[in-house]
Amino acid sequence: MYSIALRELRFYFGNISGYILLIIYLSINTLLLWFFDSPYNVLNFNFGDLSPFFLINPFLLCLLIPALSMRSFSQEKVNGTIEILMTKPLKPIDIFAGKFLGIGFILLITIAPTLFNIIALSSLLDLQSNLDLGKLISSYVGLFFLSTLFLSLSICCSLVFKNQIASFLTSTLFCYVQYFLFDLIANYFSNPYLYDLIINLGAKTHYDNLISGIIQVNDLIYFIGINFVLFAFGLALIKKGQD
Repeated sequence: MYSIALRELRFYFGNISGYILLIIYLSINTLLLWFFDSPYNVLNFNFGDLSPFFLINPFLLCLLIPALSMRSFSQEKVNGTIEILMTKPLKPIDIFAGKFLGIGFILLITIAPTLFNIIALSSLLDLQSNLDLGKLISSYVGLFFLSTLFLSLSICCSLVFKNQIASFLTSTLFCYVQYFLFDLIANYFSNPYLYDLIINLGAKTHYDNLISGIIQVNDLIYFIGINFVLFAFGLALIKKGQD
């Protein structure tokens, strides 16, 4: 498992592609948060917090995570190394978890520099003002769980498709659907029970709760549960490939 994870790390940081994705992600974040005159600019925001950062990141992660994950199994199929991987004395959970941990660690390295936004914003506040640390922690928890959901989904797409572009486009579409579609569908229902049922199937409601500073058990259960389902689906695809 760990050898597979290290293999992913070596690939992304052994060539320029990993650095390009990191630079693009951080550049877009920085420009939107600090330089462009937009609703997401923290200097134009009515409150001294990083809410704009957590509002724009679902859009960015819907592109970043599929881009990081699209080659995880698709490239193995193109190179013909998928057969070697499948025939090694590795359990399906070792293969899937290895890919998940490797790409997850790359994602962590990519997102980690955004913590400097906290330092930058804190330096602009009055001496009597402080950032809401509890809300920041809750928001990063939400970002973590949303990222794991998108990552599990994207790796599953890479297991299905041999073509990396097809894997990227499909996983991007599914990420957007999982995050946005249920909210749109729920708005067509006037029945409060149906509205709550449908809106809670999507990730956006649970993510919004977490970035608002509220950590509720049902939101954590949602993300853990859907990750478990996607993980099980990925294992089933690997087992099918081993047969």
